[in-house]
Amino acid sequence: MTDTPDGGTTPLEALQAAVGWTGPERVDVVERRHLRDYRRAIGADEDGTEVPVTLTACFLTEPPTMPEALAYGLGWINGGDRFEVHRPLRLGDEVTSQLTFTGVEEKSGRSGTLALLTFVTEFRLPDGTLAVRHVGTRVRR
Repeated sequence: MTDTPDGGTTPLEALQAAVGWTGPERVDVVERRHLRDYRRAIGADEDGTEVPVTLTACFLTEPPTMPEALAYGLGWINGGDRFEVHRPLRLGDEVTSQLTFTGVEEKSGRSGTLALLTFVTEFRLPDGTLAVRHVGTRVRR
């Protein structure tokens, strides 16, 4: 690690050292009101019962509370999301999730240096079955 003038590490090095950090575990239930409100927000029929995989975005811990990320830059930008369906969600499903920090890459942009942070959240059913895996890129600048 490179020392800063005050003898510490750089914010990027702190982020690199934090790979593997996990946020607090949370439990959510796919409720009819969540589905109705979500479907209304995306302009879909409010009475539908199919649960879109992207509904799990409502259960993400956003923005991540990782201290090392908060020490890099001033704000958050969503750099993209990918959802992998392993088992479709249904009304009444209880899902347990936990955010994991999996990587960082520093880039130079028009407005200066920024960090691309990758987080993975797995949504599991009570029996441990993986239902949805979310991979999100968040940008700090």
